[in-house]
Amino acid sequence: GGKVVEAALALGMKVVGYDPVLNVESALRLPGDRMQRVNTLDEVWAQCDYVSLHVPYIPDITHHLVNADTLAKSKRNLCILNFARGEIVDGAALKSAWDSGAITGKYVSDFADPYLLGQDKHIVMPHLGASTAEAEDNSAAMAADTVMNYLETGSIVNSVNFPHCELPVAENGYRISIAHKNSTGVLGEITTYLGGKSFNITQQLNVSRGDIAYTVLDLDSDPKDPEDIQSGLFDACDAILSMRFLGHPFDNKFGAPGTFFYTRN
Repeated sequence: GGKVVEAALALGMKVVGYDPVLNVESALRLPGDRMQRVNTLDEVWAQCDYVSLHVPYIPDITHHLVNADTLAKSKRNLCILNFARGEIVDGAALKSAWDSGAITGKYVSDFADPYLLGQDKHIVMPHLGASTAEAEDNSAAMAADTVMNYLETGSIVNSVNFPHCELPVAENGYRISIAHKNSTGVLGEITTYLGGKSFNITQQLNVSRGDIAYTVLDLDSDPKDPEDIQSGLFDACDAILSMRFLGHPFDNKFGAPGTFFYTRN
């Protein structure tokens, strides 16, 4: 979105932006003194000749974000650029608006739409962004970095079925990561067991996604027998699915990361 803003300003366009979840980092990348930020989508439809969509597809939230109601509030010459997801635009509603003359502008996307086949105003471009040589190289490097980060620190990012988890590595911590059922009282059972073994938890992170939860804990002392600690945790908490003792991350003190790996059969 930020790059589109810069390009539009370079073309001499007046830029209007709407983002209900704008964070500080993203805001700092925007030329706030040269663009107008509005508080509702209705203001976007009413003011803009060109609308560029930069949203994820979320059922019941962004599904058909562009629909008959929004088109009725738009300028007649509205042009839509959608390189996000095809489901964001209601093709049937757009075709109806074109047929009635309510909308005369074009729709540019890299997604085909069954309702818009043969429509001169629908310009479909190849969806090749992820297939360039640069993208393939970047994707491979990102996948390798993600796996390495998990092996070394227990962090989970960009997972399709596990929660996002990133806990900074403590300077003198001994880390254990635990995958378990997302059930009430599990974290308490884990910390109670470790406390009973005289371990002090210096930092921890517990996150969940659906039925799965993931907990990362840093201990302030070196377990003399990590395998015994993990075996005891399994016995103390039936909800644990698997766990991994990393030792001191990056120190390789207990061998390769994941040396002490337990899973429930």
